[in-house]
Amino acid sequence: MSRAMPPETVTILIPVYNGSYFLIQAIESALSQTWPAIEVLVVDDGSDDDGHTEQVCRSFGDRIRYLRRENGGVAAALNTGIAAMTGQYLTWLSHDDLFDPRKVEVQMKALKAQPGPCVIFGGYATIREDGTVLAEIETGSGYRDDQPLWAILEGRINGCTVLLDRALLERHGGFDIGLPTTQDYELWWRLALHYPFVYVPGILVRHRVHSGQGSRGRRHTDEANLLWMELLERVPEEKAREHSGSEMAFLLRARDFLQVTGYDNAKEGADILIRRRAARIPVGVVLSGRSPREAAVAKAELASSGLDLAFLVVDASPDQQSLLAAGSPTQGLPEDVVGTPVDPGDLIARALAVLDAPILAFLSQDVSASAFWAATARLLCHPSLDGTAIPRVAGGPDVDPLGPLSGLVVRREALSTALTRAVETRSDVIYSLGMSSRLDVAAA
Repeated sequence: MSRAMPPETVTILIPVYNGSYFLIQAIESALSQTWPAIEVLVVDDGSDDDGHTEQVCRSFGDRIRYLRRENGGVAAALNTGIAAMTGQYLTWLSHDDLFDPRKVEVQMKALKAQPGPCVIFGGYATIREDGTVLAEIETGSGYRDDQPLWAILEGRINGCTVLLDRALLERHGGFDIGLPTTQDYELWWRLALHYPFVYVPGILVRHRVHSGQGSRGRRHTDEANLLWMELLERVPEEKAREHSGSEMAFLLRARDFLQVTGYDNAKEGADILIRRRAARIPVGVVLSGRSPREAAVAKAELASSGLDLAFLVVDASPDQQSLLAAGSPTQGLPEDVVGTPVDPGDLIARALAVLDAPILAFLSQDVSASAFWAATARLLCHPSLDGTAIPRVAGGPDVDPLGPLSGLVVRREALSTALTRAVETRSDVIYSLGMSSRLDVAAA
């Protein structure tokens, strides 16, 4: 008969397979917790080490619970433990890792302070096989509890730092046994779609780094690539907007994280998604051109960004006639062409009238698609920005017919506000734009 456990008991679940070498230390760190109600449950996943793992567990007597099952992998062992646990709350300790004695107490107090269901996680230290500390990793920098998908998509979670109510698992399911090395991240993802992940500062877990870990092999890399791509495909659009202001901004931030990982296939998958979504984003381009052919080439180059573009061309040709006289469909030129010189206020007014897009860009024909995309992406990634700028091209024209507007990628609302303000105050529209908008022009 199982003994009754006090309320608010925390089960420390330790899955193990042939892990007797480090297991004693892990169990001792679990038993040393300062939280008064602890259950230590070790699930032996069919170890075949001549009984050494079982002997270690049996040596602790009734201070721990020991279960043995047929080998099925970490996820299966964890699910077995979850089904057998008697505590109300769960935290997972790998057999080769260690808990700080205050780990459960600190995290339980944080969990109880929350207004509703949540998942607690924190930082950790990496250690060598002999326990020497390699690094302390605080994973909460730049993170917000109300944006839990970033806890997963930016790799902020070490599974052993997590603590949660088992009711969340009963409601949303356990670990996926088909994912040998990423089963934890897939589960955290499912939970993050419904609950906040609350970061608790402090180093309360020591994560041992050694050659025998499954997460250090090629299989893990392949599995992680597939999982990351699947997660990005499954992001609900409303969740992306809640986290980043727009779906595109969300994907761009995820791609930025993947660029600094070894998950190259996932990064390529993110790039494909970004290009697919880019086709839905309308951008109006005011383009200065020196000849019909050069303007057509510039249009084609900018179109390779993948964005949904519409054009208003400013005629920068020497005779001020070549673009105005052109416009046949075979040349790919727009019907809307403006002659020079142009007043910035008049050009903004014309652009607002002709280009029905939430973002307007003022570009010379020498601007590359990559520079244009980078500036637009910067604007998409930062909803609080009204505009950004493209660095001027070396060797470009000394006098740009777009004047001070050249290189700006600006939200429509900012341009409209600046134009209205300039009219009302009889001031310069560029001055008005700078005064009434938040512009990132450091790169210009």
